[in-house]
Amino acid sequence: MPAALWLLALPPAYVAFAWFVPAVIRPLFWVMARGLYRFRVHHADRIPAAGPVLLVSNHVTYLDWLLLWAASPRPLTFVVWAGFDKNPVLRFGLSFIRRRLVRIGKTGPKSSREALDAAAAALDRGEAVLVFAEGTLTRTGCLLPFGRGLERILKQTTRPVPVVPVFLENLWGTLLSWEQGRIFWKKPRGPFRRPVAVYFGEPLPPTSSAAEVRAAVQEANARCGILESDRLYPPPVQFVRTACQFSALRRTAFVDWATGSERKLSFARAGTAVWALKDWLAPKLGDNPRVGLWLPTGTGATLVNLAVTSLGKATVNLNYTAGPNPVASAVQQAGLTHVVTAKRFLAKIPLSVPDGVTVLLLEDALAEASGVGKLLRLLAVVLLPGWLVVRLMGIRCELDDVCTVLFSSGSTGEPKGVMLSHRNIASNVDGFRRHVSLRPGDVMLSTLPVFHVFGHTVNMWAPPLIGFASVYHPDPRQGREIGELCRRYGCTILMGTATFVRLYLRRCGPDDFRSLRLMVCGAEKLPVSVAEEFRKAFGVLPMEGYGTTELSPVVGANLPDVEVGGLKQIANSPGTIGQPIPWVCARAFDPDTFAPLPPATEGMLGAIGPNVMLGYLHQPERTAAAVRGGWYMTGDIGLVEADGFVRITGRLSRFAKIAGEMVPLERLDDELHDLLQADGERLLAVAAVPDDRRGERVVVLHRSGLRERMPAAFEGLRKRGLPNLWVPDMRDCYEVAEFPVLGTGKLDLRGLAERAREVTAASRAARP
Repeated sequence: MPAALWLLALPPAYVAFAWFVPAVIRPLFWVMARGLYRFRVHHADRIPAAGPVLLVSNHVTYLDWLLLWAASPRPLTFVVWAGFDKNPVLRFGLSFIRRRLVRIGKTGPKSSREALDAAAAALDRGEAVLVFAEGTLTRTGCLLPFGRGLERILKQTTRPVPVVPVFLENLWGTLLSWEQGRIFWKKPRGPFRRPVAVYFGEPLPPTSSAAEVRAAVQEANARCGILESDRLYPPPVQFVRTACQFSALRRTAFVDWATGSERKLSFARAGTAVWALKDWLAPKLGDNPRVGLWLPTGTGATLVNLAVTSLGKATVNLNYTAGPNPVASAVQQAGLTHVVTAKRFLAKIPLSVPDGVTVLLLEDALAEASGVGKLLRLLAVVLLPGWLVVRLMGIRCELDDVCTVLFSSGSTGEPKGVMLSHRNIASNVDGFRRHVSLRPGDVMLSTLPVFHVFGHTVNMWAPPLIGFASVYHPDPRQGREIGELCRRYGCTILMGTATFVRLYLRRCGPDDFRSLRLMVCGAEKLPVSVAEEFRKAFGVLPMEGYGTTELSPVVGANLPDVEVGGLKQIANSPGTIGQPIPWVCARAFDPDTFAPLPPATEGMLGAIGPNVMLGYLHQPERTAAAVRGGWYMTGDIGLVEADGFVRITGRLSRFAKIAGEMVPLERLDDELHDLLQADGERLLAVAAVPDDRRGERVVVLHRSGLRERMPAAFEGLRKRGLPNLWVPDMRDCYEVAEFPVLGTGKLDLRGLAERAREVTAASRAARP
């Protein structure tokens, strides 16, 4: 279909209402919209009261036109595809509202030009014109690329025309969307009278490009999400309401092998356990707003996080892989007076806490639990509605209360306590659910640590809030055991990192991951070659995603391409981190001035949405520097391509300044691995160390057996056009036994810098 053709779908069943006189058509649509949906309109006053205006909206369902007509304070002129007026009923209806329609004739370049001319003429007459610049309904829920015909309309007008971006929220998944690959013939999901919203963004100048308008529609999505997140429940409340649903009571919630044998909990029993733990903890925790947890990934960690947050307190999941000093720092920064743990885990990884910190053991909670109390709670969960159980439990938390404090990995500096609210977690879970179509029938293999935000939100919170099963394993590095669990329980969802993907390639059998329908990798860059090798071995292609602790964490993720209804929508762009999830927008900013940059322009990536953190614990100045006007500045360098895919090209801290020139260490790392044909295996790591003469210099730490190949690789850098200033010297290449990594398997950039300084200092000291 030519890019200039915007599809406004008007099935005869709906246009039949057009036999009413024009005076009652719009009120009727208003009643229909509010009868079908719980309908909210945001910032309709941004549409000028008079004069020309071009509205550009996303296109999700066959009812979009009705909702926009009902939401707009002005009559709208629609751009329609005339192929629909062959139906006699539709043709009859159009005869009454033709003055509010710009009709597109037969498809073809000539008729496309006529359609654009007609739209421009309507604007010259001072009308409000609406177009769906994607050209057709979305097949994935994400925005399609916008057609350039939008720009032609604006150029043809004889007067300045403001452009108002519009976003239709929460229509993906309704009967008339392409969710599940079908229109209408599917089981509706969600509550009766689903809450939907129409958000009108800030007007753009008439010189805006199609890509800039598309970016503004995506931003309208995020700003709408900030407002619409008010309808969400705090995570512990949502869990109880899910657990009390009749369809979920007997459904498996958690499967855990931590004790050496299978332990299963249904949602009904999980809700009962959380209630009992909450009542046991309440008199012991006092008034401290934060509680420490020293627990591995598993049922116990999830239940305790649910119980503590139900008390209105924030959890602090301590990093048991970080060593005693970072743990002591986290305890001190958070002001912890209580840490919840288990004897079995303490025997494996001892915990040393300062004086005055009380250690509470889960085994004591089990020993003190009353059989009668457990039975009464179970009966309440089974027999009473969720909202009443929430009241009986006395859950005390609001959306903007602190839900958890997660201490960042410290890969580039001193760890910081990131405060995430209930709104942050709930909105990120909801956005990720809609983006990847998580369903109650899914089974997630949860292996990531709960002290890491990826594991905390996606592995720990998402399954119990949505209502599907989690199969826990506490160590993501044990590939053989993980493959066996995936095969045994038919897991459909797996989250991981590129490091763990490489482990699974070496240790898992060909049938271990056959049941997966989706695998998403974050925390570090996923090489395309590694993803393709995994697909060939196991039949599923890992998708790269992206997030940060400060963003709760998910920003975007690639998805499998979708071909349905005669259209293939690209959802996976290798080398990118995918498109943003619902309610999130990403944009590149100038790293010096923080001014927003046009699409496809490289800069510092920022993100906005209800997932942006509350701030850093006890560090308001650092918070103000990181969050500017609602946008969190990630510190990563990248760009948002014209089609909406986000590409990470480096990290601001991963630059060396040599003789006044910025040298991208991330790019050097990638280029050298490519020249050495690493096939996804980490052979070296590039760092920068101080240099008295040129400010800094590049250092390469490499594995044994590579030194003889390094001169050819450096020459390859020159042949690829990289400046000589960027090319390392052989004197700055050092062999190391291993590279420093974090608990997630991600390269520890801070540790790498320290290692580079150590080896260069030792080398300098050894010279005569």
